[in-house]
Amino acid sequence: MPVQPPSKDTEEMEAEGDSPAEMNGEEEESEEERSGSQTESEEESSEMDDEDYERRRSECVNEMLDLEKQFSELKEKLFRERLSQLRVRLEEVGAERAPEYTEPLGGLQRSLKIRIQVAGIYKGFCLDVIRNKYECELQGAKQHLESEKLLLYDTLQGELQERIQRLEEDRQSLDISSGPYIVYMLQEIDILEDWTAIKKARAAVSPQKRKADGP
Repeated sequence: MPVQPPSKDTEEMEAEGDSPAEMNGEEEESEEERSGSQTESEEESSEMDDEDYERRRSECVNEMLDLEKQFSELKEKLFRERLSQLRVRLEEVGAERAPEYTEPLGGLQRSLKIRIQVAGIYKGFCLDVIRNKYECELQGAKQHLESEKLLLYDTLQGELQERIQRLEEDRQSLDISSGPYIVYMLQEIDILEDWTAIKKARAAVSPQKRKADGP
C-alpha cells in the first residue's frame, strides 16, 4: 500500500500545534521586556519627579523672594507717599489752609462771635443794674444826709433857744444889784461859746424863715 503524503489538514494541525509554544515564548519575552521597560520608566520617572520637585521648589522660592522684594518696595513707596502727604497737610495746617483746620476754626469763630454778643448784652444788663443801684444808694444817702441835717438843726436850735430863753428869764428875774454877781459867776469862755452859738442859730434860722415865707 503506497504511503500517502500528509494532507493539508494534517500540516495545518502540526503548524497549529507548534505555534502555541512559540507564542508562549514570545509572550514571556514581551512581558519581561515590558516589566523591564516599566521598571526603567519608573526609575526614570522617579528621578524626573525628584528633579522636577527640586526645580519647582527652587522656582517657588525665587518667586516668593521676588514677591517679597516687590512687596517691600511697594510698602516703602507707600510709606514715603503717605509721609509726604502728611507733611503737606501739616504745612497746610500751619498756614491755616487745611480744610480739617479751617472748617472747625470757622465754627469756633462763629461761636466766639455769638458769645461776645451775649456777653455784651449781659454787660449792658449788669451796668443798668449797677447804675440803678448806684442811683438808689446815692438818693438814699442824700435823703439820710438831709434827714440827719434837719434833725441836727432842730436839736441844736431847740437847745440854743432854750438857753436863750433861760438867759432872758434870768435877766428879767434878777435886779440890777445882782448883775455883777451873775457876770462874775460865768466864765469868759462860756460867754463866748454862748454868744457864738446864738449868732449861728440866728444865721441858720434866717434862711429857713425866708424859705418858709417865700412863694
